[in-house]
Amino acid sequence: MGALNMQNLFETAVAPYTRGLFAFIRCHAPQDPEDIYQETLLAAWRGYAAFRQESGIKTWLYSIARHKCLDALRGKYRDQTQEAEQEGRDAGFEEGAVTRMDLEQAINSLREEERTLLYLIYGQGFSQREAADILEVPEGTVKSRLHTLRRRLRAEMEEAP
Repeated sequence: MGALNMQNLFETAVAPYTRGLFAFIRCHAPQDPEDIYQETLLAAWRGYAAFRQESGIKTWLYSIARHKCLDALRGKYRDQTQEAEQEGRDAGFEEGAVTRMDLEQAINSLREEERTLLYLIYGQGFSQREAADILEVPEGTVKSRLHTLRRRLRAEMEEAP
């Protein structure tokens, strides 16, 4: 297969998902979303010839993006100073300090993996099976986590004024 034909196949395959993919990356790596988006597409391009379509292309792309976001976060945390880490903890992890929150605050209080799960299911419309593939966990774990998250968010919303 010629390089130009392969490029056309790749572009056609990923085109329907690029906007949602960029939004996903922006939510999970707000500091460098453009760079991570480019790295994701480059990794997908490099791996496209070997893509076996065991999962859908959308699931495959989001899995690559998730790994790139995690890599970026790991690099960011390695480079942070003690002061920056403390500011992040104060800003992002005030679970016990605020007892009444609206939905956005309640979601922001969740761990990154919990927010990612909610975003994949409700923000991007992935099935529980697809979300499990992206997060690299069993489907039963996704079902259990969703049940727990719904119950916890419902309880927090009932406490809100």
